[in-house]
Amino acid sequence: MKFRFVYPRFKKFLEDYPDIRASLRDHLVGDYSMPPSLALPILAALTPDDIEANLTDDNIGQPLDYDEKIDLAVISGFTPQARRAYEIADEYRRHGTKTILGGIHPTMRPDEALTHADSVCIGEGEPVWPAIIDDVRNGRLKRRYQATTPYDLADFPIPRREIFSGKAYTWNAHLVLTMRGCPVKCGGCPVPCKEDTLFRFRPVNAVINDIVTMPYREFYVIEDTVMLPGKKNMNYLLSIMERTRDLDVSIFLASTMMMVSDPEFYRKLKLGKTSSMYTVFGFDRVSRKLFADDCSADEWRQAIDLVRMIEDAGIHFFASIGIGFDDQGPAAVDRILRFCREAGIDLAEFYIVTPFPGTPIGEQYEREGRILHRDYSRWNHASVVFKPRNFTEQQLQESFFSLWREFYRGKTPTKTLRSFELGREAGGKGSA
Repeated sequence: MKFRFVYPRFKKFLEDYPDIRASLRDHLVGDYSMPPSLALPILAALTPDDIEANLTDDNIGQPLDYDEKIDLAVISGFTPQARRAYEIADEYRRHGTKTILGGIHPTMRPDEALTHADSVCIGEGEPVWPAIIDDVRNGRLKRRYQATTPYDLADFPIPRREIFSGKAYTWNAHLVLTMRGCPVKCGGCPVPCKEDTLFRFRPVNAVINDIVTMPYREFYVIEDTVMLPGKKNMNYLLSIMERTRDLDVSIFLASTMMMVSDPEFYRKLKLGKTSSMYTVFGFDRVSRKLFADDCSADEWRQAIDLVRMIEDAGIHFFASIGIGFDDQGPAAVDRILRFCREAGIDLAEFYIVTPFPGTPIGEQYEREGRILHRDYSRWNHASVVFKPRNFTEQQLQESFFSLWREFYRGKTPTKTLRSFELGREAGGKGSA
């Protein structure tokens, strides 16, 4: 048998805004320049050797041959990819090829996905992948597949990252999975709905074995939940850091502002080779009101102190800051820029709130009738796709532009990219 995995194209943050995009190109922001998600490499690793499994990354212009004789087209993606994913699935079906859609968006809108595909995988793909393969072998592909229990991460394989062409990406780094699930229902996060509300941890030995097999020394831990300030999460992360401190690696962690205020914790992360902290502002309880009018002086100061604590440990703070929340108005632009100045943040990206399916905000805006359209190609955090409460749609769009322009005014890439290793080769000798 032969499977074709497809990673659909999606618009990058600034793709529709060429003037801003060109002015920021040297900072490598707004362009999603690293390789794609782990979903398809994971399924490829779980695919038996007697099945030929190849991948097409639509984002880098790899052509799709709809006349290719394959047994199944496996298409995975998140909401900004949905429109293109549906186009690809429709075309495969017109050529008589069976298709299955999976990933976050089909999980949250399976009925919609099934209008374009023969089958849909809802939730985690690993538990049901053997059944999907068996059904394809026997010509009985079902309409829906959904696991009845969460996947045991002790069984998680080393992803087949080699199915992606590394030469086509600006930043040659890898993604590493450490855990799944979360009980904290932040407004913009689909994780509790997709992965359950219980924390599941991948065994530390398996994480380390995964890391040492990677051809590049830089990697990104994709779960921001690993930075939540509970003992279980913190001890788990530090147990990984104890092992990575002896490796020639550079680690990028993700987080929200719900982080512990403990300088020693960040020093230990630095000793474990953490070089950058990508931090999302807007949805968690700490940063949710930071740029609202009722933010107190103490809350403001504590947030600045946390950023400085991380930087003082030698970890580069990379901010991702949202605009358009219901407790913000146009004055939030000045507050965001002032916060970045006072905190000494020199690398940031900015996004427009987007009501993704399966998130609390998505459900709220749906109930309130505030969704403007479902052209998912524009649901990429760079366009206004809902009715804002305290902005006009044009004001919100202009606020987004203003943040990008004003933040990077006068900044040089030597400072903004100081934690990235650019212009080096693979095989442990550098990246991108």
